[in-house]
Amino acid sequence: MSFILLLYISNVESSLAAENTQSMQVSGYIDLNNFGAVGDGKTDDTEAFKQAAQQEGIIRLEPGKIYLISSTIKIDLTNIKGIQANNAKILLSGDFAAFHLKGNKTNGGAEPLSNVGLEQELSPVIEQLHVYSNNHEGTALILDGTFGVNISKSHFYKLKKGIEVINRNRNVIITENHLWDIAEYGIHYNNVNLHQSIITNNHISYAKIAMFFENGDVHNIQINSNDIEVGYSINNNTQSAIQVVCDKPDTQFSQAQIVGNSIEDHFLAKEGIIYFYSKVFDPSAISSDKAPYIGMIELLGNEFSGASKALVLDNIHDLTVNGNTFKLITEAFISIYTGAEGINISGNTFSGRVGKNYGGKVLSVEGGKAGVDSALRFLNFNNNTAYNLSDNPISIKGKEGVKDDFKVSELSISNNIFSSSSRTGDSVNLTGYMIDINVSNISGVSINSNIITGGRINENGLRLSAQSYSNMIVKDNIISGLIARKGSTPIIFSIPKSDGKSIIVKDNIPM
Repeated sequence: MSFILLLYISNVESSLAAENTQSMQVSGYIDLNNFGAVGDGKTDDTEAFKQAAQQEGIIRLEPGKIYLISSTIKIDLTNIKGIQANNAKILLSGDFAAFHLKGNKTNGGAEPLSNVGLEQELSPVIEQLHVYSNNHEGTALILDGTFGVNISKSHFYKLKKGIEVINRNRNVIITENHLWDIAEYGIHYNNVNLHQSIITNNHISYAKIAMFFENGDVHNIQINSNDIEVGYSINNNTQSAIQVVCDKPDTQFSQAQIVGNSIEDHFLAKEGIIYFYSKVFDPSAISSDKAPYIGMIELLGNEFSGASKALVLDNIHDLTVNGNTFKLITEAFISIYTGAEGINISGNTFSGRVGKNYGGKVLSVEGGKAGVDSALRFLNFNNNTAYNLSDNPISIKGKEGVKDDFKVSELSISNNIFSSSSRTGDSVNLTGYMIDINVSNISGVSINSNIITGGRINENGLRLSAQSYSNMIVKDNIISGLIARKGSTPIIFSIPKSDGKSIIVKDNIPM
């Protein structure tokens, strides 16, 4: 009888164990505690993670735990489908990545035929994961060869980097995360080949650069509805909120929509709130099809505030800046260097603060590069409102030493309102012309229907200065409120005389 009872108990235990195993397989969860994890923030749990990463399924962490790790956990996405962290914390003991997510996306694009064989590793989810260090070391996640990764509701802080993307990836989604107090880059697309990416509804603050797109081949990217606050980085080296750099041959960043973001600096970003730089190479050094390209970008409905410069554009193409609000920018709201073409700036509001010198130039262009033909072409600056300015609104000139190589053509400045302002007794320096274009060649330029008010700051009105002019119209502008230096008279217009053919100047009202 005892033997039969023991046999029965043994069978029951075996049956329960089998049911538990089957249940675990069905649920697909990998419980870290089964591999000896402690999660007290003191015991090294690296080995438990590495053993769990050899299983198949979703790694699940226990709420309230702090897992100390001492080296990178490599996640093979053919086996591991994600991490459900339940707001547990990962504490890094040194300068390394917490998790390296490795997939097998090594060639091709996002089209189905180029992803045959990758079906088992599609769309892994990283959710509610906290990663931090005590010394601003390490990186939370590295994405490498992934397809469809979704990172959400996670918190990465006191690190060197938040998320780094390398090599080739497709269809990356980064949403509803908090990246805070990062020594270098919140999100770093590091020489990556990546098409189809969405970065949305995140809060990113206090990093050297919140989002850094460094070289690579990046297309089809949405950066929408994020709250980004820069400044106060740990090493006081804040550069930008969003920075895009293509300074190597055959690198591109294009087809990007940057929409509905709130981006605030604290007058600490050294290179502008948004900084786009595409290097100009000597044409004899590389073929034209290998030249870096940044373009096909829309900046729509964003808020930019509290910086020396808001948008800094260097050799940029095919850009729309529409419906944005700019506030308290001391030096220049939009700066263009070297050259640009296909730029549409319309329907924006630019505002400073009376008496605080918080309203710099609205559009500042300093073009030209030695030994290279450069130009500002196909630019529309229309239907914008700019007020409480403490500088001349528009300045377009060639860079010192290369002025003769910089040309302006197909330019429209129309239907804008520009107003400078100061209070009696404010210490505001008199500036030059409110609209000042001073380059080697001007052709195909229309300046019309603008309302320009000096507000006791600006000395002169409108100047067009070049060695040659053609196909130019200046008409229906209203200029008022200029102030003269002692013993001088304001110059309302300094422009070529109308010839009724290729140069037309008429119906302007100086007041």
